[in-house]
Amino acid sequence: MEKISSILSKISESAPFIFEILINLTAALFILIIGWLLARVIRKRLRSPSFGPKSFDETLRPVVASGVFYAIMGMSIYAFLTKLGIPATSLLAVFGAMGLAVGLALKDTLSNIASGVMLLFLRPLQVGDFVYTDGYSGSVEEIGLFATTLKNIEGIYIYVPNSEVWSNRLQNYTRHSERQFRETIGVGYESDLKKTQEILLNVLEAAPGVKGGDLKPECYIASFGDSAIMVSCRCWVPADQWMKRTSDLRIEIKEALDKSKIEMPFPQRVLHNK
Repeated sequence: MEKISSILSKISESAPFIFEILINLTAALFILIIGWLLARVIRKRLRSPSFGPKSFDETLRPVVASGVFYAIMGMSIYAFLTKLGIPATSLLAVFGAMGLAVGLALKDTLSNIASGVMLLFLRPLQVGDFVYTDGYSGSVEEIGLFATTLKNIEGIYIYVPNSEVWSNRLQNYTRHSERQFRETIGVGYESDLKKTQEILLNVLEAAPGVKGGDLKPECYIASFGDSAIMVSCRCWVPADQWMKRTSDLRIEIKEALDKSKIEMPFPQRVLHNK
């Protein structure tokens, strides 16, 4: 009986302490859960194109959203540990050691973050641009903290690490509003070259979307080939319509030359059956 009484006495003495621990643990978990939910809601709102002023740069939106999310989560974790009674100085020491360890273990990830910052600062590409980098091409959907998301013409999403985008050669096809169309056509040696040039210029100048003024179409004799005279023509079309416009121009050029009876020689093979 004395042992039972002793145990009950110790439990009653420890009850306030245990109760306090449970209260602090519950409060700490509550802070962590609320912080996580708040971070998710704010990140979702910041990612929405309808949120914020119309002048807000869409290229920065995902990075700002991710940065705010991790900042809120960091403060929530700090508040969670502080509520559990862990001293702030100890937390700073632990976070410092963890930061060093994580930095050494995830140096490639940190390289992606640094490259992402450089991409956002120097702006070689923006959301909506059509680019080619590291063997991949597509429109830029998002420049995140770790990777850049591309969507190719087949609708496939491609995730390229920021470090690869930054360290490799980048071609941006829509950085400017116009893009040049250039085509070289072979015509027969018996063709009237001045007439051919006139026909090609008329096709280019009459085509919708082709720029005039300083960017007006040009046509010139490029070279003399083995079986054809090479005539080159070029013009500027809207960059965001480049594929459709260039396809239409090739069709119109072929139809115009056929209509004018201007031959476009092509290699032919004659087979003799012995």
